[in-house]
Amino acid sequence: MPLENNMSDNYFDNTDSGEVTIFDLRDGESRAKRLIRAGRRHTDEGRFEEAARAFEQAVEISPKKAEYRVELAAAYRNLIESGIVSEPEMVEALLERAYSHLMEAVRLDPEYAPSYRLLGYVYEAMDAPWRAKEMWNFYLEMDPNGPYSSEVRSALEELDRVQNLHYMFEEASYLVNHGDPERALEILSEILEEEPDWYEAWFWRGLACREMEMISDAIESFARAVELDPESTYAYHELASLLARKGEVEAAEGFWHKALDLDPEEPWIMTSLALLLWRDERRDEAEKLFLRVLDIDPANRKVRNYLRNLRAGMSPPHLVET
Repeated sequence: MPLENNMSDNYFDNTDSGEVTIFDLRDGESRAKRLIRAGRRHTDEGRFEEAARAFEQAVEISPKKAEYRVELAAAYRNLIESGIVSEPEMVEALLERAYSHLMEAVRLDPEYAPSYRLLGYVYEAMDAPWRAKEMWNFYLEMDPNGPYSSEVRSALEELDRVQNLHYMFEEASYLVNHGDPERALEILSEILEEEPDWYEAWFWRGLACREMEMISDAIESFARAVELDPESTYAYHELASLLARKGEVEAAEGFWHKALDLDPEEPWIMTSLALLLWRDERRDEAEKLFLRVLDIDPANRKVRNYLRNLRAGMSPPHLVET
């Protein structure tokens, strides 16, 4: 069955499939079994594209075999996990195709346990952990001592661990927003011990430190956040704001420009940068930015007041606003 969506119809046609196309058998089921064996051999050898092609052909020949559809769904997952397919649109297409085959497998044979194991992984990849957990528990109910039972139990444990970290993160972000940044910082530190490359945890750690006036720690946290996500407008903005408070004008300006490169029409970033330039006596540049803001948001009275005060020769606000 050819792939759909953003994949060409002949996605697997350039592979060397000689050993699974030379058979000229009248018995379709025999040919399907040969294709399944060939697909498994390709899988063992890491030739995942050839494996998917063989399983696709087997499903075409024997569409009522639940196990063949599960083999094909597993092949699609291997293509994603191996990185052979990495473009987001193509990954989404493969996940949708795997899901479709697995649901059809369940319709054909509701008691075939491997369908539920693979469905768990597909749901996990589709950001539906609650459904993944449900599918894996179904699998263990049906085949508690099967060849994949240990793997599935480990997957469930990892899922619980990750979900618990997310619950902790939600609590920490709530505490930052509701006046207890110290406790939030403790929770975020626990999270980062387990997941040191979690962008959101570093970003909220920065917010907690900022609320506690731990400026150096906050700068460190936001700097780590932009390392992990170089397209985070918010992290660049927070980092620039703190550097501006420390009087590091050049560094702050650079980070605000990076934020504007990512989001050129964002008024609050332009306003922050304009205030910095005003404090640095670069009034003409600040005025241009204020005018750009008012062009985008003519109802912004605060910026209109800034512009009036700037033109009147008044001093800028004491601190760049975050």
